[in-house]
Amino acid sequence: MKEQRLTSVVTGFDFKLLDDPEFGEDSVREEIILPIIKGQGYQANGRYKIVRSRKLLHPFVSIGCQKRPINIIPDYVFEIDGKPCWIMDAKAPGESVIKSSHVEQAYSYAMHCEIKSVYFALCNGREFALYHVSEDKPILRFPVIALAAYWENLNNLLSPETILVKNHGHLNKDFGLHIKRLGFTLDHRLTFLEFPLLYIAKFNEDHFTFANNIVLDDFTYCVSYDFGQNVFQQLQGKIPQKAFEILSQPNNDSIINVKFADAIYFINVECVLGEKLAENDEEIFLPLRILRLR
Repeated sequence: MKEQRLTSVVTGFDFKLLDDPEFGEDSVREEIILPIIKGQGYQANGRYKIVRSRKLLHPFVSIGCQKRPINIIPDYVFEIDGKPCWIMDAKAPGESVIKSSHVEQAYSYAMHCEIKSVYFALCNGREFALYHVSEDKPILRFPVIALAAYWENLNNLLSPETILVKNHGHLNKDFGLHIKRLGFTLDHRLTFLEFPLLYIAKFNEDHFTFANNIVLDDFTYCVSYDFGQNVFQQLQGKIPQKAFEILSQPNNDSIINVKFADAIYFINVECVLGEKLAENDEEIFLPLRILRLR
């Protein structure tokens, strides 16, 4: 049955229709997406359920002093035994499914407190793009006309038999990437009050950092902050003088790391989204850039 549906999508559809201005988002849903998701084993009822245009609550997400509206009706929510496992949005053939506001929109659906899925997908009839909420780029991207060549990969990620194993209910992801996906830019200032300061690391004379976890909508995120020498000077009087003196010393080609084992120090942080992704052996993350400490 799956192979029959797959064959009908690949060979039974005239892809020249995508150039017709009247072939819009609704047509992509019916002619392209529906055969794909039914081929994966999802139906309108039963254990592996397709829920169309579900209305989600809470049309705003608040972060620091910023309040951002989010759209709240994903085209498709896929449930297994009543548990949302991934979402998908359809787009018209002329709309992008890569590096666009549509990606931010779909991401906000996946991260919504009523969904909490690690996978979200977009399809415009020409391209299919599957994302993981912890990745900046698609984990699977292909032209729909070549679906047959990618079917096994798609099935290994999204079929009901495998999705529950891969879709962990609790996420511990990077906060910078999270708010970037929600549409925050360098123009948006964020303020964190009484942020607990557990350590400070110095990489060079103009690169300091610290990090901690925050909880937002029942998710735990790791948020990291980078700052330069000017901001570092604002720490004087806010941390022990001995720690300030150690961090003021030259690096000599090594990282200086000061941990506050005796107490937790709380500071107010005003910052913006960083411009450059950072990377270590385990993850890719986007630090926030501190403008001022108060």
